[in-house]
Amino acid sequence: MSYNLNVNNKFNSNVPFQSKLPAASRISTELTDRLNKKQKFLAKVIDLKEGDSGLSHSRFAQATLTNWFPKAIFSRSLADFSEISFLEVCEGALFFYMPQLMGEYLSRRKIFAKKLPENLRADISKPVKEVLKDSKNAQKLLPVKAAIVMSCAAIPAAEYALSFAKNLFTLKVFNKADFSNIVNLDKNKKEDNSSKERVEKSAISHLKKAGIFSASAFAASLILGTAGQKSKAVSKACEIFLNPGAKIYSGLEKCGVKSPKLRKFLDKYLNLDFARKADGSLALGAGQLAVTVLSGVAGYFGAAKDRGKLDVQEVATRVPIIALYTIFGSTLFDEGFKSILYKNKKFTDILKRDETAKEFTVASLNDIPEIAKKLSNGDEKLLKQKTAELFKGKAVIAMVPFMFSLLVVGGLLALVSRLLTQYRYNHGVGNSNFQPQQKA
Repeated sequence: MSYNLNVNNKFNSNVPFQSKLPAASRISTELTDRLNKKQKFLAKVIDLKEGDSGLSHSRFAQATLTNWFPKAIFSRSLADFSEISFLEVCEGALFFYMPQLMGEYLSRRKIFAKKLPENLRADISKPVKEVLKDSKNAQKLLPVKAAIVMSCAAIPAAEYALSFAKNLFTLKVFNKADFSNIVNLDKNKKEDNSSKERVEKSAISHLKKAGIFSASAFAASLILGTAGQKSKAVSKACEIFLNPGAKIYSGLEKCGVKSPKLRKFLDKYLNLDFARKADGSLALGAGQLAVTVLSGVAGYFGAAKDRGKLDVQEVATRVPIIALYTIFGSTLFDEGFKSILYKNKKFTDILKRDETAKEFTVASLNDIPEIAKKLSNGDEKLLKQKTAELFKGKAVIAMVPFMFSLLVVGGLLALVSRLLTQYRYNHGVGNSNFQPQQKA
């Protein structure tokens, strides 16, 4: 579940470093011609990591492999390996394809943009606070923006239902519903038919509910997108729906609470609006990511409960940490690491800080040749040296957080959770001297 989606990829012409090439462009030959084979390979990895967070096959493949691999190497059976593969591929598709397919291509372009005059259609992707500045058109735009978000309720619903789909997948393919059998803790234990029926019934029920919820939300979005523009009250409600964090902070401010950090936090994570990509299209926002991840957590626990206490305990060990890291941790680690480098004056030619926005900016791969030229003053030997130095800095800034996510959050956590499950089994139901507690 750990995905770094670059959810706030907003275009800013004042940012010191921003490649003029499209996000999907390949690395410039001007850079690759000055790199050795190992550096070229690393450059491709960095390019995949920092590529477009929307509909991107390479981003999907890279993120899915990163999340799947550390768990797969610690899988305990073919059924366990298959479950891991099923979950990671489906979750990757949800995070990397669904927001763009549903939000941008279906809801925005095919349905709701047509309900606005042509001169307002590009404004759909503007943040709520920018839309509100145009009081004349805000009443038209806000219901349409809210309708697009509502139409994509299938994304968190699908993330919730995915764990139940995984249970059903394992039951149908491997004929197993008992967690201790699935992860190969007890090779001799026979499956209980009543448990299989319970797991199947629960999975089908939750899948149906997720489908009904998604369809209902989509139907409601069609009504809102059409009729909502006629009412000031509906438009105001849409403003609150899209960015409840802003309203909460406004209320806190009236009570005497003033904190720029709290305001920024609420505006980012209690915000259901889509993020705006550099080309003006829609991408998954930080608040939407939080809702989707939390829906997934609820699904993980619900599906685990159907398969027994050991599954619930393993989920409790692993999933909350991954969820927190996905929502907050990856960004905090990345920013914290950049802050350490910046304070120690490392890689200052490519790492800058915007003091107004309080954000770090890092040169793209395709910016490196131009920066190297300025630093070398026409000296070809120095140019090659500076290119290598700048690329090294770029690699450190990009890959350290990536490796932390892969090795610690992915690998170490997967190993620890599996060892704890084995320990619980050995000292519980797997212990021949263990006697279950008798009810009084």
